[in-house]
Amino acid sequence: MTTPLRSILFVPGTREDRFSSAITSGADAVVFDLEDSVEETRKAEARQAIGRFQASSGDPGPLTLVRVNAFGSRWFQDDLQFVSRLARLGGVVLPKAETVEALRVVAEVVGGERLFPLLETARGVLNSASLADAIPSVPALLFGAEDLTAEIGVRRTTDGEELLFARSQIVLAAAAAGAEAIDAVFTDVADGDGLRRDATRARALGFRGKMTIHPSQIAIVNEIFSPSAADIAHADKILSAYTAAQAAGSGVLRLGNEMVDAPVVARAQRVLDLAKKLGKR
Repeated sequence: MTTPLRSILFVPGTREDRFSSAITSGADAVVFDLEDSVEETRKAEARQAIGRFQASSGDPGPLTLVRVNAFGSRWFQDDLQFVSRLARLGGVVLPKAETVEALRVVAEVVGGERLFPLLETARGVLNSASLADAIPSVPALLFGAEDLTAEIGVRRTTDGEELLFARSQIVLAAAAAGAEAIDAVFTDVADGDGLRRDATRARALGFRGKMTIHPSQIAIVNEIFSPSAADIAHADKILSAYTAAQAAGSGVLRLGNEMVDAPVVARAQRVLDLAKKLGKR
């Protein structure tokens, strides 16, 4: 997608006092939540608060999304009608996405290009490839670790070994569909070092960004999922050397101790494309 999604910040739909600060937090996207962070008796109140804010805010700022309640829940239809009336809706996060039917129902209302499935159940993770293929224009697959670890009955750990298969599954499904993979939240908002390790691990697995639950997490997440100056310089060097090698009739070359061929060039180009989107070149 054209907008980088390094950081996605969730804000409860009932916390209207936090909406403005969420928009100015530096997050690439803000999710106004109607689901888990909103108590059952306050769903309508949350819709009204989000609607008021969207109608009154001026500068569009980051991408704005709304997380509706799960498909089949008693609030789903009201949520879907609500988002269909939002003039400045950037997209809909569908939690506990498990079936093609659920994705198609939402896509028919808001469009597939504005549908962000949140895969956080065993069934959803195992179905991730077919779900991504069902709506080819889906921009990203989001991974939810809390519901998944609760369902399979394991404790979520700092090193995340218990999530390796699920994370890898979603990264592969997203890559196969041409979508971005966005990693789960890190719930300890006071542990910046832990967040940095978790985000670095996620990036190494192929995730392009991470969901967050507090503005204090944004700077770390944006840094981890942005190319550094050294990354950009190295990518430039690879493309320059490869262009020269091609002009000389060669499709492969040695750059220092690194063999450079078409896949290495493709990775370097991805770095430069992201740097351009972020205004770093």
